[in-house]
Amino acid sequence: MFTKTATESKLDAEILTLLAKLSESEDKSSDEYAAMLERVSKLHKLKTEERPKQVSPDTILIVAANIFGILWLARYERENVIKAPNAMKFVMKSR
Repeated sequence: MFTKTATESKLDAEILTLLAKLSESEDKSSDEYAAMLERVSKLHKLKTEERPKQVSPDTILIVAANIFGILWLARYERENVIKAPNAMKFVMKSR
């Protein structure tokens, strides 16, 4: 469900490598530290812009089931009028 592309995996590996180098660096004010920090931010931006977010198959299934349920209840109500005692059968009881 949460698969990564080869590009995302490589970007993650590069980001982790740079973050490890940044944490090992003792001189936080050096030009090399600033360059690595800028590179990490660019890589992170590339990673987020890699591809648009796709809709999860789980979400599609939930929406389809809800629409089916609404249509089924509307059809049932058209054929058999739902009276107050019968309506409570469709409501899930809390535990």
